[in-house]
Amino acid sequence: MQRLREDVTCSICLDVLNDPVSIECGHNFCRGCLAAHWIGVSAWGSQCPECRAPCSRDRMIPDTRLRALVEKITAPLREEMEPQGPGAQPEPGRPVQLVHLDEEGDLILDEEALSRCLEQGGVGAAPVCLVSIIGEQRRGKSFLMNCLLRRLQSPNQERMALGGFECRAGTATVTKGVWMWGQPLWVQAQGRKVAVFLVDTEGSLDLQRRMETSIKLSVFSILLSSYWIFNISSTFTRTEADYLEMFVHVAKEVGETCNLPPIQRLDLLVRDWQLSGAYGADEGQGYLKDITRDLEDSAEQPLVLGALRARGTQCYLLPHPGTRFTKSRAGTPGDMDEDFRQCLRNYVTSVVRSAGTHVRMDRAGQVLTGAQLAARIKGVSRYLKTKCYDFSSPVKMAEAFAAMRQEKNSKAVEAARREYEQFVQELDRGHQSITCCLRVKPEEMKRWLEGKQQELLKHCRGELLGEDPQKQKALMVLEQGLAGKTSQFLTAYGQRFKEKALRLGLYIGGSVLAVVGAGVVAGISPSVVIKVGVGGLVLIRRMVGRWMWA
Repeated sequence: MQRLREDVTCSICLDVLNDPVSIECGHNFCRGCLAAHWIGVSAWGSQCPECRAPCSRDRMIPDTRLRALVEKITAPLREEMEPQGPGAQPEPGRPVQLVHLDEEGDLILDEEALSRCLEQGGVGAAPVCLVSIIGEQRRGKSFLMNCLLRRLQSPNQERMALGGFECRAGTATVTKGVWMWGQPLWVQAQGRKVAVFLVDTEGSLDLQRRMETSIKLSVFSILLSSYWIFNISSTFTRTEADYLEMFVHVAKEVGETCNLPPIQRLDLLVRDWQLSGAYGADEGQGYLKDITRDLEDSAEQPLVLGALRARGTQCYLLPHPGTRFTKSRAGTPGDMDEDFRQCLRNYVTSVVRSAGTHVRMDRAGQVLTGAQLAARIKGVSRYLKTKCYDFSSPVKMAEAFAAMRQEKNSKAVEAARREYEQFVQELDRGHQSITCCLRVKPEEMKRWLEGKQQELLKHCRGELLGEDPQKQKALMVLEQGLAGKTSQFLTAYGQRFKEKALRLGLYIGGSVLAVVGAGVVAGISPSVVIKVGVGGLVLIRRMVGRWMWA
């Protein structure tokens, strides 16, 4: 059985083939893995991941026979690898640290750990939902994450047993960097299986930490989130508004640079609510209206106001858990006050039920697979590491991301220009001979070139990052360059076409137009005309006549 599994294993994700496709060289891969690999390696050139043979991006052929074979061989294996929808019990998992601080205080992404989470076990080709909790340190984020974890693992179990992410009482910070539950928690939503991941982030509202570290921590938290829970204590104060403004500012820059929406889903979770005796979602929506009204009056945090006004934003109020719970070292559910336990259960249930509908998407609304998201996160991490951009303030951060976008846009435009030049060179080499040249008239050649131009411009438009004015400027420069190359080639090609037509006319004594027709239809060189004699000449002239009247 192990040998059979090796025969149906994708060499990219090292897992059994999922939606297998064949490419020109004959190798097979998962469709999602291959697409993500080509996106991560190069936006233009495509090679086989195994043999490095050049391949066309649009020639991924579904292999239905191999898919059927995979299903027969791996059905028992897949049952062991992942749960089959809601309610299935996964193998015991553990939290995995994805981002850590190095000795110099810089944040480092563990790419191998990220790949294990988002590119293997069927996740690479599946939609993913990533739930992340942001807020101050020591405000119970890991505790809430463990409640979500237990409910996802046992959806029908009312008792919320704790444990999972490290969580303990005291004032010292427990979570460092960014952690993710290492195994996907599969749910069924909208007719598809979604891999849900829980992301535990170090408190990003720490006044004692360097601003640069906080901003970079926010960057990774944003990339690893499609569902944010902004965890605050008691009330929404000016401090929370200022930090959320910075966070949304970072999200906006990350979104423009990585082609991601700034915010997909935002929950404002108010812990230890004491201003009224009512809790939950309905009371929270009333408090949310009060917050937005105050922000409108102050007009000081426009990004926060926009985020809280968004359709997907909700507010939920939780009471204090009770002194017995806060004084308990273990912090078990049995120590909670009953009203807190009931409100917490209701909120956790609502998050779990809706998680599958909040999958990670790009700005165009296209669903991203785990492998595609991992490729984007790695790309940003490498930029942050190799370019040494300045993130000492939100302004510097915005300048750094603008520089990233400009660099990536320049590469996309240059890649399009090089591909077009290569296309023109291949046309030129392929139409040097008289026969090949005369088969394609200048008008037809012009249509070929204009079609290729539009194809490249459309593809480049999808690759460019940033606001529309920036994209339009880059596209205008590219379009002018391609048009200039086209004009130059067509002028030379038209002259060569005319010269070769005249030369062929000298051999058979007919008009230039008639002889061009003979070359197009018959594909016979002048030397053949001389050898076949008069009868052959008459035959060619008859063919010319048919071509001209057609």
